[in-house]
Amino acid sequence: MGRTSPLSSDQLPSPFYHAKNWEKHGLSASLQHQLWETLKHHPKGLTVPEITKELGKQSEDSKVSTALEEDAHFFALADEKWCLAIYQPLRWGFAGTSKIAEDFIEALSLVPGAELTTCAARNKDRLPQAQEFAKKHGVKKAVANYEELAKDADVDIVYVSNLHPAHRDTSILMMEHGKHVLCEKPLAVNASVTREMIAKAQETGLFFSAALWTRFFPATQMVRSLIESGKIGKVHHFHGDFICEMPEETERLYDPKLGGGGLLDIGIYPLSIASWVFGRQTPKVVSAMGMVHPRGVDNLGMVNLKYSESEFASVTFAMCMASSPVEGTVHGTKGSIKLHNAMHCPTKISVELSGEEPWELDFPLPDKPESINHGSTDGFNFGGSLGFVYEAMGVHSSVICGKNQVEDVGRDEMIMLMEVADRIREQLGTSYPQDGPLQKLTAAMPSLTSW
Repeated sequence: MGRTSPLSSDQLPSPFYHAKNWEKHGLSASLQHQLWETLKHHPKGLTVPEITKELGKQSEDSKVSTALEEDAHFFALADEKWCLAIYQPLRWGFAGTSKIAEDFIEALSLVPGAELTTCAARNKDRLPQAQEFAKKHGVKKAVANYEELAKDADVDIVYVSNLHPAHRDTSILMMEHGKHVLCEKPLAVNASVTREMIAKAQETGLFFSAALWTRFFPATQMVRSLIESGKIGKVHHFHGDFICEMPEETERLYDPKLGGGGLLDIGIYPLSIASWVFGRQTPKVVSAMGMVHPRGVDNLGMVNLKYSESEFASVTFAMCMASSPVEGTVHGTKGSIKLHNAMHCPTKISVELSGEEPWELDFPLPDKPESINHGSTDGFNFGGSLGFVYEAMGVHSSVICGKNQVEDVGRDEMIMLMEVADRIREQLGTSYPQDGPLQKLTAAMPSLTSW
């Protein structure tokens, strides 16, 4: 078993935020909660008869066993006993010691079964920084390069968070040495490289996923549930803005060689939410205009997407203007849903239905342990980072349960999103050294110059 989580059992986020239509099994909300609580207090697991005995008369064996089998994101079978997968040990390594890695590792430390094993420096000259990172965040050891991390027999899965252009080589290296990989978004700088990475994952059969943390938030899951239930009628439009002033001193954001630009750093969020809203369809039309920084990266983008004759999205991203609320709205025939600031790590949504008073739903993050205090934003480097715990739980559980990807972050969709990004960059007039002719990369996607 892994070490004890700094969170009390009452503070651990419930996986039923992510459960898929538990009601279809006839399990009431109170029974779902009781099942979760029962397994939390028996980390080594229980057999189905033991579970139903604990749950009492309101439970039936067939309902519980079916529910456990079908919701394998969070439940695993160990020694013929059902258990919460987040309590099972999984040894994590870290390729990259960036600020985002700092935030992720602290949230990951709240997952009871997560073992923080090894972090790697980019090269031996940076080993002192990796050693300091390990000491600061409770990682057992630091190594001098990614090759040593890949060969480390004490590591099961690697979180890749180095610069965008390095994602391909780092992820493939890890998979070639039998490591599962969670790679920060974007997976790569274009669709062609993304396909290479996914092909390696398919070849090895290992877990490989983009770290698209937005998908795991309870608020995001609720938005999708409300859409699928028809609560706001037929959805016709999504609009999302991510405008955040980025100082030019942040070199990686303004250098094409480092995968710079607003599109891959922040624009990918509203684009991925649009995809989520419209059922991960490939847009039939992508139309973009914007501004290019003198150094050759996108500085501002306004994108229109057409999914069908009645389904559209509009997205704005910018790093050259004063920051504004990062929000998104889904519009349907019966009402609308708003993802409040910040929509990429949402904790609040509001629903407005025709003829009814608007109502709000809050999904507060778990209480932050006092031990997390490494940054200037509520103890983190970036706002909302405690929400990484949802992604960490989902990925940890998926690997324990033998899955090679997370259902809500499909590989085909990741390729499609990068194809959309390639099309946007082609129209804005930006490119990366890794590209080759973008016209060839995006030839399969239709173009539209005006609406």
